[in-house]
Amino acid sequence: MAPRHRILIYSPDGYGLGHFRRCSLIASGLTAADPRNETLIVTGSPRAQSFGLSTGVDTLKLPSATKDHSGRYRSRRLSLDFSQLVRIRSAVLLSLLEQYLPDLVLVDHAPVGLAGELTPLLQRIDRMSSPPRLVLGLRDVIDSPERVDHQWHRSGAWSRLARFDDILVYGDPRVTTTAMELDLAGRLGRTPVHTGFVAPVVPADPTPEAKDDPTSNADRRSSRPYLLVTPGGGGDGHALLRRCLTAIESGATAGLDTVIVTGPLMSATRRREISERARGLSSVTVIEFSERMRELVRGARGVIAMGGYNTAVEIMSSGTPGLLVPREHPRLEQLIRVDRLSRMGWVQGCRLGSLDPARVARFVSGLGEADPHRAGPGPALDGVANVATLLSAPLPAHPSPTRLEKNRV
Repeated sequence: MAPRHRILIYSPDGYGLGHFRRCSLIASGLTAADPRNETLIVTGSPRAQSFGLSTGVDTLKLPSATKDHSGRYRSRRLSLDFSQLVRIRSAVLLSLLEQYLPDLVLVDHAPVGLAGELTPLLQRIDRMSSPPRLVLGLRDVIDSPERVDHQWHRSGAWSRLARFDDILVYGDPRVTTTAMELDLAGRLGRTPVHTGFVAPVVPADPTPEAKDDPTSNADRRSSRPYLLVTPGGGGDGHALLRRCLTAIESGATAGLDTVIVTGPLMSATRRREISERARGLSSVTVIEFSERMRELVRGARGVIAMGGYNTAVEIMSSGTPGLLVPREHPRLEQLIRVDRLSRMGWVQGCRLGSLDPARVARFVSGLGEADPHRAGPGPALDGVANVATLLSAPLPAHPSPTRLEKNRV
């Protein structure tokens, strides 16, 4: 059997599905770039198994954490103090490094991990005689630069950044990113690589099976145009869905069916509220989750969604007009992203408080018209291929018996 390249991806999911979804796309790209690449994604996402994985990609599930409304982390399911949860996760991560012995470690988003849980692993890498290549991947917008700077000083992230072999930014270099605002190039003496957005690879001509989602009313949707409404993971998306239902009830979406995807992280109580309210609207279909969100986005006349990274990128890559309504608390990430993408003409933006029936009607009425703002150059959406190229070479063939013995000490 041909030697393998072992890759470990750390995905610090604490809220939503974004980190894991991005990491799984990168893992698939790594396998496509070189079949010898084998990737293990370690994640706390409660719905990691909801996504299909490529051959040569697997996951290890950590006990889940989540954020409360103030942005503080807590255990999602276990009756543990958060500090206990972090110690458990940290021990698992360290053991995984020592037993899996990856050739490459890709840290997503958090330089020292959730609440510093990666610190023991990073310190162990420092002591290895033959350490793995260590790479940090950052999304386009993390938060306001002031908040990120403060958080990184407090967590010790700034002192670790110089020890990463490479820093990648999953964004378009034409659009200001947090890495630019923090002047990582000047502070570290080397320039992070902007890879382009990590977008899903969609077939140019999806098969008929891929166009229809069995979890929704595919027959109706295939014969009538529809508006797609989704808050992404759905953990805090009920306010968006309520406002969209109000607009539908007022007639703002006349002529279109509506498919609402609540997201798997919306609470059962709130999902039930949305479903019951939609039950009296014959043009509305409500589903919890679809493995074929890309096809749903592509098939829609328009999409109203929140402003998370993956949602925004899927909309931009589909060519479907999008109206993004960003989360504004406790972080400014989505608000900043939507503002910048809308200024480029790639999406439309709207604050939640301004999402009334008139705004929805204006968006819907313009769906059949050419948008002059979209006539310019589109976003760089080749992040998956670029990341795979950057990370695939050079990697040593695994296993090396000498390296195995040295690093187990």
